[in-house]
Amino acid sequence: MSDQPNERTPLLEEGQQGSLDEKGYKGTCVVALKNASDNMPASLPSTITQTTEAFSADINNDTSSQAPDDKINGQLCLPSSTCSRYTVLVFICLIGMGDYWCNDSPASLQNYILSDMRISQVQYMGFYSTIQWASILSCLIGGFMVDKVGIRASLTVSAFLLVVAHTIFALGAMHGQYWVMWASRALFGFVEGPVAIANDNMAVKWFRQKELNMVMGLKISAARLSSVLTINVMVPIYEYFSNVFDQPTCLGVTLLVGSGVALVSAVSAVILSILDRRADTFNHHHNLGLHTKSKENVEAMKISDVKHFSASFWLISVTTAIYYLQLMPFVAQGQVFFETKYGRNADQADNINSMVYLLATITMPIFGLAIDKVGKNMSWMLSGIILSLGSHVLLAFTYTEPYICVIMLGIGYSLYTTAAWPLVSRVVPQHNLGTAYGLVNTVLSLGQAADNYLVGYIVDTMGYLILEVFFITCSAGALITAAVLYTVDSSRGGGLNLSRKERLKNLR
Repeated sequence: MSDQPNERTPLLEEGQQGSLDEKGYKGTCVVALKNASDNMPASLPSTITQTTEAFSADINNDTSSQAPDDKINGQLCLPSSTCSRYTVLVFICLIGMGDYWCNDSPASLQNYILSDMRISQVQYMGFYSTIQWASILSCLIGGFMVDKVGIRASLTVSAFLLVVAHTIFALGAMHGQYWVMWASRALFGFVEGPVAIANDNMAVKWFRQKELNMVMGLKISAARLSSVLTINVMVPIYEYFSNVFDQPTCLGVTLLVGSGVALVSAVSAVILSILDRRADTFNHHHNLGLHTKSKENVEAMKISDVKHFSASFWLISVTTAIYYLQLMPFVAQGQVFFETKYGRNADQADNINSMVYLLATITMPIFGLAIDKVGKNMSWMLSGIILSLGSHVLLAFTYTEPYICVIMLGIGYSLYTTAAWPLVSRVVPQHNLGTAYGLVNTVLSLGQAADNYLVGYIVDTMGYLILEVFFITCSAGALITAAVLYTVDSSRGGGLNLSRKERLKNLR
């Protein structure tokens, strides 16, 4: 007994305590056996030494057999690798670009669609409201499907269906068939929801631990860059094809450009799914809690979980829906609005209208990075709403240079979007994120579906002044619900408006 140490010798030396995952079970045994043998009498049999050597040889064999795969696959797939993580980010951005290009194609060709198809403003706005009505159902089902079926399968299948839907839309325009176009937009809306939800979940899966605000901002920024390109290049493309084709064939051929962009996004979804699957194979998402579908995760996903979502989640959803009531329909009507009120020609009106998304494209990554560094999401969010409200007041009641107004609106949109969307991941459990983002998009789509018909009716019957008053009302409503969210959150500790230092302190 005199040879026993007075204090228990730790199995792992200091600095090795967190290394179980790295060394594995056998490696831990080696360390334990070596420490134990150091404190035993020399007269004991050499069994421990032999066992230690056997384990070490086994580990060396395992390491040598796996090393080539690690060297080949590790740098490409490991989320811990900066190169691989930003490669994933590129494909996340490309997926959103195809979606937004196809969605905004009618807005870039508004006058030509009205004249070539000989339809009213209400029928034209139906191309947008139809998407939103379909999205109500698709977001409800799609969000739960992403949680149940898995992110990769949902993303890939839905991305290819987007290509099919927009191609049908273009073919309908080519043959002058309004109802074919309308039905194809319904199909587009039905599959657009799962694409957006799965893409959001993929971003959270890879970047939840850091840079999420910047990543969300950059993802939407890339999508809005696609919108800017759509607004600015579709008219020249139409004019080029008008020398070759008659109307409405020219319109359909022009719209087929969007099918090509959507196909690039679908291929990006396939590549992203492959990278994500290989990363899961190496078990590098274990710290994020968002693995591909497993029995444990499936059992945890229940529709009844929705009733446990907090009041903060529902306020985020409602505020977002009300805020976007004044944004998307304004851009859809922007070209004719700037021609009518300010007397600008079609090219000038398009340039002004595109500034909303152009400013957002430039500033979202910058604001996202700033929010990651500073925190205070709610403060940034409120600032965005106030800027948007001020923009519509100027557009309605003054003749202030329209570029100033749309710059205000673009920066406001950028601030709100960058700060608001990541908040969902802070108030909802990880295994319910697909359902949560689906519900946010459902509430948003419900508002947009009714809003688009209402906007078309207001323009046809009452004019653009009343339309701007309506947008002012929507902005004010968003400000009120955001203030309620701020108050509710503050009463519960202010978790949504923490600074970066406070958030990191809570994580510890």
